[in-house]
Amino acid sequence: MKQAVTSFFSLIVGVVGVLAQPTSSAPTPPARNAADVISIFSGAYTGVSGVNYNPNWGQSGGVNAAFDPGTGDVVLAYTNFNYQGTGFEGSAQNASEMEFVHIDVWTSNATVLKFTPIDNSGDGAGEVLVDVPLVSGQWSSVDLPKSAFTGMSWKSVIQLKFDGQAGVSPSDIYLDNIYFWKKPAAKGEDATLKDLKVDGTTIPGFAPSALTYAFGVSEGSPVPQITLATANDSNATITKITQATAIPGDATVLVTAGNGTTTATYTVSYFYSSPENPAPTPTATTVISMYSDAYTNVDVDTWRTDWSQSSFEATSIKGNATLKYTNLGFNGIETIKKPIDASAMTTLHMDVWSPNITVFNVKLVSFLGDGFAGGNGDSEANVNVTLKANQWNQISIPLKDFTDAGLKSLADLNQLIITSTPFGSGIAFIDNIYYSSSTTSVDEENDGNAMNVYPNPITRGGTLRFSNPVKNVVMYDVNGRVMLESQEQVVNLLGLPAGSYTVKSVEENGAVRIRTVIVH
Repeated sequence: MKQAVTSFFSLIVGVVGVLAQPTSSAPTPPARNAADVISIFSGAYTGVSGVNYNPNWGQSGGVNAAFDPGTGDVVLAYTNFNYQGTGFEGSAQNASEMEFVHIDVWTSNATVLKFTPIDNSGDGAGEVLVDVPLVSGQWSSVDLPKSAFTGMSWKSVIQLKFDGQAGVSPSDIYLDNIYFWKKPAAKGEDATLKDLKVDGTTIPGFAPSALTYAFGVSEGSPVPQITLATANDSNATITKITQATAIPGDATVLVTAGNGTTTATYTVSYFYSSPENPAPTPTATTVISMYSDAYTNVDVDTWRTDWSQSSFEATSIKGNATLKYTNLGFNGIETIKKPIDASAMTTLHMDVWSPNITVFNVKLVSFLGDGFAGGNGDSEANVNVTLKANQWNQISIPLKDFTDAGLKSLADLNQLIITSTPFGSGIAFIDNIYYSSSTTSVDEENDGNAMNVYPNPITRGGTLRFSNPVKNVVMYDVNGRVMLESQEQVVNLLGLPAGSYTVKSVEENGAVRIRTVIVH
């Protein structure tokens, strides 16, 4: 009986511990100048836009971003907490001028809480976990100095991470007033701006403390112009505005404080953020197409899974449907309902345009015929591709590269996952995703009506002849670029370099023929 009472008492204590929560608000932060604070969550300051307080990072719990302790001042409630992310990839923050990060935390059962901003600038460490002091059953107001995050620049903060796995896990924590801050400038030393406009609109993500900005425009657009720069201190002056003259290019604003010596330079770097023209028209004949206007596409469950770290938009470029990914870390595309059998194919093709992705990682995943985490297990493999900026990269990856890297089956492909370097800020326009085979084309089969193309191979500068009347002939190089177009039955190849070409012809009767011609 004594054991039963003890167990009952332990159960009551456990339940009370789980239900314990704050009944008061966190301390009210002090008033601060807008130039001295970057707020992620606080009712006291204007916050960063587009924050996701509960991204799917595979954590055990979730976040209630509207928990009211009974005071009307909502806080973040992290229940069943082991670790948790906060994402604002679309509003990357340059916090390099900040000196501290502030967090108010309440818990009754957590014993360890570690915290780090996540920076994707490539300058210094990407993340450094630092211990947050805890006091059980009351609000703790913590200011962590930037110096504690050894090696971090804070130049492009896109996420926050809270981690309690080194202590009691799971646990429950409550957070408020999460912000970066710095001490205010001395009188006469304020050289910050309170507004910066490009072509009449405040630059996206503007913060007085952030001195550098990336500003994207579509290819073919005129060079943007800085149209307004307003100082925070009425005694400060806008000393000089230097406009950019080209894209890519930089525009700068030099601000001089009231003391005449303290200065700050704001820099706006313009880049092309979207292509002017659509991806090249594909010419492959034997394909399993996931996405292309040129083919009939198979069913795709989703172009962005809920566990992706990316933003997605189905857009169009001059009427050509195109997939657009921004804030790209990684993104999952799924064909689970109808898995793709690419066992008869030889190549995975994708057209990708990006202004900033240097390494584009492609992963294929097979559930091996019995669903995710089934008895057969799952199989996957990655292939890295280097991209050239501001042009359509026609990526053709031999499927053998995936099987050589460990993919066990091409017959049951369920996921295609793309990852960006840099992580979290990648921009990618994607078209013409298909699996293709190098099998014989129509013209090379036993077709008595097939048109002959001769001579083949042909000497540079020679004349290519078609046996049947044609309405149109197009020759593509190995990168899919149009190298020659004609409406004649006899085509002069003068000036065409040696190489392998895909020739697409449309006959008088409407038949489309595709074959390879070698020029030597």
